[in-house]
Amino acid sequence: MAANIDLGVLEDPDIPQCQVDVLRILDAALNSSGDPATAAAKLADDLRQFFISSESQNTASTLLWNLWMVLLEAVMMVPVGHPWHAALVAAVKGLRSPGGPVVELEGCTLQWADLPHLSEYLFDKWADPTDPDDDDYDPEDLEAWKSFNSFASQLLSDDLPRWIVLPYWVIRAALETPLPQDPDVFECRLWVATEWLTRCGQLVRREMGSTEPLSEQSRASIAPGPLCEGVPPLGPERWEFWRSRLIELASAQPPAGEDGAGEDGVGEDGTGQQPVPSGESLDRIAQAIAVMDAASNDTQGLGRCRDDGIMGSIM
Repeated sequence: MAANIDLGVLEDPDIPQCQVDVLRILDAALNSSGDPATAAAKLADDLRQFFISSESQNTASTLLWNLWMVLLEAVMMVPVGHPWHAALVAAVKGLRSPGGPVVELEGCTLQWADLPHLSEYLFDKWADPTDPDDDDYDPEDLEAWKSFNSFASQLLSDDLPRWIVLPYWVIRAALETPLPQDPDVFECRLWVATEWLTRCGQLVRREMGSTEPLSEQSRASIAPGPLCEGVPPLGPERWEFWRSRLIELASAQPPAGEDGAGEDGVGEDGTGQQPVPSGESLDRIAQAIAVMDAASNDTQGLGRCRDDGIMGSIM
């Protein structure tokens, strides 16, 4: 049985009433059934009903921001393997399809199919706890970061590509920069990178085949890391670097005299210690490589231009 999660801890006395209302809708729906699909369907229906009564599009727009604030806080509280994680992802997908207006007002331009404001809030909420400039983290921060990225990666799709830039950022941190000495940071970065590659490797591979010229801003945003200097930001060379880097990490051996993976090894610069992938990470690397190989063999859509991909996500 999955452990109970108390979403009530998010009900701060200072949050607006609309966030309290959303939180209670989430809590009631997620606790309504042990089946994630059933709970997700109820949550999507209840949220639709909650928005229908909005007095204006501006009111609904503000309410959407509050919805995503509360929902993402809940996402980061729920471990990836917990049934509620699947329910939250499925509920948002249930809002997108069958779509329809957020509020039943003539001329409403807010459509559930677009998940209005979610992209903006994902960027606002982006705070990588493994960033070298932020060494003040705890294990809960790393688990929340996994949940956040798993949630986002499962919503990325061809018709909702606004955060296609996100996998570039986390994969750059995991595969294109020198490995951190902290094994927990190493494992977290590797977990997040393989999550994006496994969940949406096909989409990322197609995006990398785009022939659309990149602006200076776009090029800087997805610039390769220091281990990948001289490689174009988009194209098969970078994709192959990621694959070869995963193979290299999977082939790493514990230092002499150490048993098993997950211990510290010799640093890439020949000094210090660097982690070796755990057994779980080795399995995830294998899954990611399998998806990457399948994506490389699927040439459909390569070279396709898309105005709302890398360019649109950071404009």
